[in-house]
Amino acid sequence: MKKFLLTATMLVCLSAFSQAQQGRVGINTTTPNATLEVAGFPTDATRPDALLIPRLTRAQLAAKDAVYVAAQNGALAFVTTIDGTVTAKTTNVTAVGFYYYDTVSSTWKTLGGGAAPAAFRLNLGQAAATNYDWTNSNFDFWEFTSGTQLTLPAPASYNGRTIYLRNQTGGTLQFAGADGVGTPKGMASFTGIAAVQIYSNGTNWYLVSGRN
Repeated sequence: MKKFLLTATMLVCLSAFSQAQQGRVGINTTTPNATLEVAGFPTDATRPDALLIPRLTRAQLAAKDAVYVAAQNGALAFVTTIDGTVTAKTTNVTAVGFYYYDTVSSTWKTLGGGAAPAAFRLNLGQAAATNYDWTNSNFDFWEFTSGTQLTLPAPASYNGRTIYLRNQTGGTLQFAGADGVGTPKGMASFTGIAAVQIYSNGTNWYLVSGRN
């Protein structure tokens, strides 16, 4: 009987407490001032006060592309490492930092100044080829010092990216492949000691600046 009364009393108290909070949740506080309030321990130097959101590498975040849809609009994540191949949704993930999912553009965007400025990444001394390995997309600038032909990576794999190519072979470097896909749109080659800036919209490559 005592056990029953104790349980009933606890349930009544919990119900009253829940109603008093009016749908608000408090962590380390019994009087939350918002939908969710997390109170810290500012005077206790032994406790780290912070809110940890999910931490993933870029490759891990990209692997979850399919599960981020309209219902996840505004979701937060902290990217710890820039690795793997960029996808359409992670095209803006270029530096370690905080990102939020924007359902309008279907991309992850930097959260304020949370992400550090991205360094300009160089891939030097490369050998141009029609089967050049573009798997490692973590670069912004490619320098080719040998070879006579070059096929660009699939535009879809570099969607939204602008990259730079420099011909240091000493001769003309011919592009190979379908126009706009294996080559920049309307551009067949570029001469030695020249550089070009090209952009992918996911379907084609376009010349932005430079000379052929």
